[in-house]
Amino acid sequence: MISMVNFKESLNNLPLIFTVIPLRDSKTGDPEHDNRIVKNIEARIMDISKTLSDFPGLTAINVPELVEENHEGKPRYNSIFTRKLARGIADQLGKEAIINKVVAHMESYDEFANWILETESQGIRNIVLVGGNTRHHRYTGPNVSEANLITKHLMKTKNLNDITIGNICLPERGGEARRMLYKTISGADFFTTQMLFEGDHITHLLKEYGELCSKAQVNPATVILSFAPLKSVADLNLLDFLGVDLPDETKDYILENEQVSKAYKRSIKNALDVLKAIMNDKIDNYPEINIGINVEQLTKSNMPYSIEMLKEFHIMTQKK
Repeated sequence: MISMVNFKESLNNLPLIFTVIPLRDSKTGDPEHDNRIVKNIEARIMDISKTLSDFPGLTAINVPELVEENHEGKPRYNSIFTRKLARGIADQLGKEAIINKVVAHMESYDEFANWILETESQGIRNIVLVGGNTRHHRYTGPNVSEANLITKHLMKTKNLNDITIGNICLPERGGEARRMLYKTISGADFFTTQMLFEGDHITHLLKEYGELCSKAQVNPATVILSFAPLKSVADLNLLDFLGVDLPDETKDYILENEQVSKAYKRSIKNALDVLKAIMNDKIDNYPEINIGINVEQLTKSNMPYSIEMLKEFHIMTQKK
């Protein structure tokens, strides 16, 4: 078996992760349908693993959970076998798997605890715990800080292997630095940001987060910056659904000027420029915060462009 890269140790050294969109389907109880799902997962594992095999500097494979909410905040799950997909690709590449879990909809402590135990038993020891979509609903499950604490408690009481806990960071949300501090105190080892298309919000946030951690005498968590290429105006609809803000100036540069067919190239250049600005700002304003990079596969058709972006960031990380 290929030895795994230790993701937790990599958090101090510019980790590079790749986020794969999960399979959109659901179990039906019909054996023929469900077996077809498993075969589709196995085919996707081999296809993506082959595509990513050219990037030895890749640290981990991340798979999100896709959940929509109705007007009452009730969930509709749009992804399936996320752990199988992440574990399968990671095993093929000799990397570690990262799994996202929306904790807000958990019905009980036992449900959440069982999910943690099952995930750890499958050899997945890196998890990103995610809250609900809005503060206006009363969710059945724990908030993110509570979920962090429960995970830490289970690690201790159930003698689990060390689990690396991640949370989500929304740079444009008011009071985010304070939230990050509390989540760090409750157990977060790293944060993954919402997709970034400009650097002003995140640089201000990182500076404030670093200052709060210093005052609280807390070691800041690693912040993994997320980027994704855009290939057409149609991608804007998905960004809007995900709540990602694309500044007008950046949108015009990437999607509305010059040749549309070259939009993905301008998107990649914009991402590289944003990262460079953040890393330059880090030197003077938040040197104590470790940074990482996450390249996201926004849609299935965006995969070639995501690989192009990954290639550029991979070159950068290998030169560090």
